Amino acid sequence: MLLVSFLFLFIYLVRQEYIIPVVHNRLCLGLSFILLFAGFWISTVSWNVSLRSHGFRHSGTEALISHGLSVFAKYIPGKVWVILGRAGYLSQNNRELKNRTFISFKEQAIYLWAGFLISAIPTVIYYGFRWISLLVLLIIAGLSLFLFVERVHNGITGLTRRLFKKEVEVPLLSIRKSLPMIGAVTAIWVSWTTGFYLFMLAFSGEVTPVMMFAFPLSVSFGLIAIILPAGLGLREGIIVGYLTLAGLDLESATTISFMNRLWFIMGEVFIFLLAVTLRFLRSRRTALHEQ
Repeated sequence: MLLVSFLFLFIYLVRQEYIIPVVHNRLCLGLSFILLFAGFWISTVSWNVSLRSHGFRHSGTEALISHGLSVFAKYIPGKVWVILGRAGYLSQNNRELKNRTFISFKEQAIYLWAGFLISAIPTVIYYGFRWISLLVLLIIAGLSLFLFVERVHNGITGLTRRLFKKEVEVPLLSIRKSLPMIGAVTAIWVSWTTGFYLFMLAFSGEVTPVMMFAFPLSVSFGLIAIILPAGLGLREGIIVGYLTLAGLDLESATTISFMNRLWFIMGEVFIFLLAVTLRFLRSRRTALHEQ
């Protein structure tokens, strides 16, 4: 329903000429979609790497299906199903669910940490030391403590233990042991951020490379805005603000912002349909073996 509302808003803005979606470079647009889809595939690899780093072995297909089927959970306010959905698919009992949920949460935290870290310097350059820059730096510091400091990690697991009344067996990973997770998450951001840059070039020749960092900044803030499904509105506002501060005209910035949402939704549809297809093929293969 939210996506339908967004689509109607987009149509209205096009008719009012607030948005003029004219593609100037089809090659850049095509390459941006390749990187978009690649980023979504890498996100399933990142989920599997996180599980394996904590001692849970699953196939790449299982990781892809569990991640892909829950991709639209971000449009449910609160975003808790983004974390629970894929963990629940791979769990056989409550204990497995709790452990995998914590791993899912931790991988999302690393994803968020990397997104803010990538966009931190450009944010300070364009926004100065305003509230948004200070908030980015505070979030980076807080996530660094949670992810890599034992006392903070134990405090979080202790709180989880009291809430669930059960032991949560998720070990603290050192920075060295976290490198595979950090590397996988960074690969997601590199793929999507580069894709976003090519996407902008498809609509405007006035784009500069530093403008691509509007994407990780907007997605990261959209992720922590738990009351806004998938950061609807907030992500678009941040992209417009960042791009105009970076020197792009308001019309082009608005067009790119809203078109970017549709671009990203197409990536979500891609990974969801891929997960549905793989699950169907696996179920069919299992049924044939049982006959």
